Amino acid sequence: MDAMTCIETRRTAAAVGPEPTPDQLAAILHAATRAPDHKLLRPWRFIVVRGEERARVGEALQAAARAADPAVAAEVLAKLAHKATRAPLFVVVIASPSPGGKAPVWEQHASAAAAATNMCLAAHALGLASAWKSTHLGGEPAVRALFGMEPHEECFGWIELGTPAPGKLKDRPPVELGAVATELRGGRRVPFAP
Repeated sequence: MDAMTCIETRRTAAAVGPEPTPDQLAAILHAATRAPDHKLLRPWRFIVVRGEERARVGEALQAAARAADPAVAAEVLAKLAHKATRAPLFVVVIASPSPGGKAPVWEQHASAAAAATNMCLAAHALGLASAWKSTHLGGEPAVRALFGMEPHEECFGWIELGTPAPGKLKDRPPVELGAVATELRGGRRVPFAP
């Protein structure tokens, strides 16, 4: 699959077993490290979670939810536990910028997001499903402790990986380029037109 086809056809998909092979997982992680990285700071790190360890993530999410709201509903807790066990394997993306580094923190965060995107594209190129999942609880102490996060680090969610679930993926509606892209012409911004 060429790069443009990969980008155009990638979709968020439910991932089911089996998990990627060791070679596929290594290729996906390697692709993540090829993200744009100004000053080569490697402002990201990845945590592979599979098997019973997924339940530990669910427990950390539940503990974080209880800490944030002691009256959290049982349904919310059940959903959090399920969220961590939906896919056979996932890769947590931790933005780990170099404070005071040679590139601004926002650029380093952008590099971590690009690394996550590369994982999704690499998975698709390998015939796997991926879904980038996030949580508002990624900064809570229980989650930070499980992932060994330093004070300057942020959890950017995780990438679920596995074989695609059966069923048709939703098509994305086309985007009118003139609505999202402009071009400078004569010092003025005008809608982009190819």
